[in-house]
Amino acid sequence: MRPDTTALRATYRGQIGRLRSLGVAAAEIGRRATEDLAGHFAQQFLDPDRWCHFLAEIRKAEAVVDFDRWMRPDRLSRGRARGCLGWLAAGREDARCVRLDRRGGMPALRIDLGTMDEGWVTSWPGVFVHFDAGRALAVTVHYEVFQCDLHACSGSPYR
Repeated sequence: MRPDTTALRATYRGQIGRLRSLGVAAAEIGRRATEDLAGHFAQQFLDPDRWCHFLAEIRKAEAVVDFDRWMRPDRLSRGRARGCLGWLAAGREDARCVRLDRRGGMPALRIDLGTMDEGWVTSWPGVFVHFDAGRALAVTVHYEVFQCDLHACSGSPYR
């Protein structure tokens, strides 16, 4: 049985509306730009041998993607819910990030981290990416938090 994508989109837009009513600065990103951001995420945070498979998967409307399983294991660690927004922003003045939903076909969001609450971030499965800081925060459907920091250690088999 295939999921009802219309109902999923309505639920997703309802979640975004609730966050906006709570003061979160979030802007929906169009389909083409979402695909471009997913490609940029794949290039930075995934094993190069898996980019194509990831991009094919996330483009499927019925796909459910667990980002932590795709991300580079040499830069991935289990994170803490407390302090995750500060970690993601990495002390940068520009505290905007991009959020990719774990359900394929959903639009990405541009979010001002200064308007978010850690409880909201860690209870919303998907991945929050701060490209300039080289950091991504993946939240699983079981509310586990994984941090991927491209600058965390020296040396890498990928780059």
